[in-house]
Amino acid sequence: MKIIEGINGLLTIYKDRPELWYFLFTNIKIGNKKKDIREGTFYLPETDDDDEEMGELCDKYPDKYRDWLEYQTFLDIIDNKLDHHPNATKEDLLDAIIYYLENDDFLD
Repeated sequence: MKIIEGINGLLTIYKDRPELWYFLFTNIKIGNKKKDIREGTFYLPETDDDDEEMGELCDKYPDKYRDWLEYQTFLDIIDNKLDHHPNATKEDLLDAIIYYLENDDFLD
């Protein structure tokens, strides 16, 4: 299991682009979305066992863990933003993530 800290960590795993098809899980509560994503902890399962364990933790402790985004969707959000704006800042990428979470659509 990869443990990822905040937007900086998320953008690091984006660059690494591991071939995983699991959900990203998180401990964020989604109050102040920008702050939560900047500072939250995210979990990326690396095996089926990791994925199952995180699912069980989400069921057992719903106030602490929840699924967030499919990892592939996260990659698509960042790819789409960079395709349209190659010089997008970290803040622009964060806005694209939030836009997707709120609208289930990509921000060009």
